[in-house]
Amino acid sequence: MQKIYIDQIQINTERLILRLMQTKDAQRVCTYRNQPEVAQFQEWTPNSVKEVEDHVVVMNQTDDIIPECFYQIVMESKVTGTVIGDMAFSIDAEQQSQAELGIALDTAYQKQGYALEATKALVDWLFQQLKLHRIHVSIDPHNQASINLFTRAGFRQEGLLKQAVFFKGQWADDLIMAVLREEYQQG
Repeated sequence: MQKIYIDQIQINTERLILRLMQTKDAQRVCTYRNQPEVAQFQEWTPNSVKEVEDHVVVMNQTDDIIPECFYQIVMESKVTGTVIGDMAFSIDAEQQSQAELGIALDTAYQKQGYALEATKALVDWLFQQLKLHRIHVSIDPHNQASINLFTRAGFRQEGLLKQAVFFKGQWADDLIMAVLREEYQQG
């Protein structure tokens, strides 16, 4: 993995600025992550603004991108300056050549192409800047919106793990989708 400092993460798209989450974003993040439609499939549903602030502090304890730490990247509207959602990535510890992604988007901004715009931009950045080999997502098979999003972003289904994740008090299936750098560059 190429050496990148977390404060270097800023990606501009047509409508969005993707940047590392800051404590000033905590109230907004806590609000949309607790919308029932958003929280339904999210592993991280913060219980308080302080929980989000504490996560930001942990992310910023070092300048380097540390494997196995989830880095929250907010999607900020260029027009309004409003944080409309966030994405997370975590680099694997063993090889440091793969990453897992996640995404959460305020319901008011869904079905407008923001999630696809942000996903493509972050995937591009991860492959180009960190020189990763593979990026994957772990999706609840009932989350058709996420399956559609990652399919449109060039990911393919790799497998379905039956009752592999203990999620919100019960065993749930886990759909794995992924894309390799060479597949993404060809697409």
